[in-house]
Order: sequence, then C-alpha cells, then structure tokens
Amino acid sequence: MPAKWTGNLLTWYRRHRRDLPWRRTKDPYAIWVSEIMLQQTTVEAVIPYYERFLKRFPTVKALAAGSEEDVLKLWSGLGYYSRARNLHKAAGMICRGELYVRPNHVRANTRFAPTLPDTVEGLMKLPGIGRYTAGAIASIAFGKKAPIVDGNVIRVLSRLYAITEDPKASAGQKVFWKKAEEVLPEKSVGDFNQALMELGAMVCAPENPACRICPVSSSCEARRGGRLEDFPKGKKKIEYRDVRMTAAVVLKDGKVLLVKRPGKGLLKGMWEIPMGEGGHMPPLSKDWSLKVVRPLKAVKHSVLNRRLTITPFVCEMHGTGEFPQPHIWINPNNINDLPTSSMNRKILDAYLGSSGVVTVG
Repeated sequence: MPAKWTGNLLTWYRRHRRDLPWRRTKDPYAIWVSEIMLQQTTVEAVIPYYERFLKRFPTVKALAAGSEEDVLKLWSGLGYYSRARNLHKAAGMICRGELYVRPNHVRANTRFAPTLPDTVEGLMKLPGIGRYTAGAIASIAFGKKAPIVDGNVIRVLSRLYAITEDPKASAGQKVFWKKAEEVLPEKSVGDFNQALMELGAMVCAPENPACRICPVSSSCEARRGGRLEDFPKGKKKIEYRDVRMTAAVVLKDGKVLLVKRPGKGLLKGMWEIPMGEGGHMPPLSKDWSLKVVRPLKAVKHSVLNRRLTITPFVCEMHGTGEFPQPHIWINPNNINDLPTSSMNRKILDAYLGSSGVVTVG
C-alpha cells in the first residue's frame, strides 16, 4: 500500500527539487549515463562531466562507436573508471543486440534506434547495472513501478519507520528493499523515487537533519521518539590509511613524461606521472635515472580508503637505449586529451602554478 505521506513528499519535490540537467529529459540513455556517473560521486562534480559526455556521445549508438580511450578521456578525473568501461561495453552489447529484448513500449513492426531494455530484469543483464540503477532507470525513464534503495533512501526510510536492521547486512537489505517497494505509489513512481533521494540529500541529512522543513516529519517515528541519531543502524566510520608518495615531473623540451599503467588493477591502462611510494623516486630501469631539479608543493588526494600525500619533484631523465615503459611526452596544458586521473591533474597543477603558467582546467 502506498505511504500516506506520498502526496506531501511529491508536492514538496515538485516545488523545491534542484534543477539538474538529467531531470530535464526522459531519454533513457541520458538518464542511464547520469545514474552511472552519480554512483559514489557528488551531484556538483557530475554535472560538467555529464554535459560534456552527452555532447560527445549523444546516443547509445554514438557511445558504442567510440573507443574505450575516448570514453576514458571524457571520464578522466571523475574516478571509479570501471563505470566508464562498463558503460561503453554495455552500449556495444545493446547495439549488437546481445542480451537485448525489444522494449515493451516499442511495437514489433516499428523500426527503432538502439535503446535500453525497459524492465529491471533486462537492465540488470547489462554490465555496471545493479538492482538500484536498474530500478532508477526503469522508474524514471519508463515509469515502471520499481523500488530503489541507496544511502539516502535507507536514511529516510529507517527514520520514518524506525527500522532497526543493519542495512549493510543481507537481512537488513531485504527489509529495506521490501519497505521501498511497499511505499511506492501507483503513479509518478519516477518522481517519487527521486523525491526520496532528494529528501535524503537536502533535508534528512546524516547529521543535524532539517526536520522543521521536512514535508513528512509528522509521519517520522524516529523524530517522535527523539531518536534520529540512532538511525540508520550499523553506521561505520571509514578507517583511512595515510600513504606518502613521490612523483617525478620529468621535463623535456617543455613537455612532461607520462607512463601507462598496467592493464590490470586500479586505474588500469591510464596515463600518469611516474610515482613511487614513501620518499623514494619511482623506479625506471638500470639504464635510466632521474636527477631532481627542484621540489614542488605537496599534493593531497584520497583513493578509496587511502589518504595520499604526494611530494612532486621537477626532474630530468638520463639514460641510454629504449625507455622500458609505454610512455608519451605531452604539453601539460593538453592533459585533457588523455585518459588520466584527477590525482595527476593536481600534480600538474602544482607544477604549472609554480612555473607561472596557466593551470590545467
């Protein structure tokens, strides 16, 4: 049965929702791109990437026709690069007709451009799409009655119903998915799911929730019991590990050396400034060595549960024979032409800023 507070939530959402670019379209492809980009990334960070990405790849067909390197180039700095690889792989699968059933809204005798399946089950057959993402796309793009459960939804539902199960446990996940399905309205499911997420992001915050302006506060069991801080259960603080790194900004004729990461592991296949752990310069080979010219300002960066302090040094490279790693020399202001990480952009920013040159954007 739909929740009694559904009407208040939808009214609030339609009056106060943020004007976000993916909320101005019903294009399933554009909504898919936004949902993938928003995984583990803030709305503010995603907006410029989303707009650039759709300008370059406006359709599923355009994305499938592009190379993985082109996709990663536009994704550079957004992080969690497996998302981009899966997006590209899924577009290829759709355009080749793999694991694909004609959407229910398209007649059998109608010619249509490649698009996403319109059911949760069909969407989950594509790489990079799990239950949450499938529910979001199915409800927002196709109006299907599909629930969603993410951190914001968990926080809202746990407080509204004083749910004591740990959402990180499998039993708790079942409880939250069941409740998310129970509260769905018969109509406007896409708006309702977005409203739940918007409420969690803008009002029902982890700390100091704004209950006075909450449209559903009169139905909130945690608020009535004065126990907001008790929900959701099982909140755990991330334990970060501090790591020191050394980066070598190697110069030659005004260009900077970038080496290619291995084809496996973190940031696989992307271009980066040579780096080593601790106070050690990155190892090259027995025939090549680095000469430090000057230090640069330290750079801070977080990767997963690691907090990095990177000390860059401007260096010269000396050696004979073929350089052992795949590498290129690039004008640092052209870093946007390559797939690289925001960490490398910060290092290049430190170098360009110290040289009195316009920094990379």
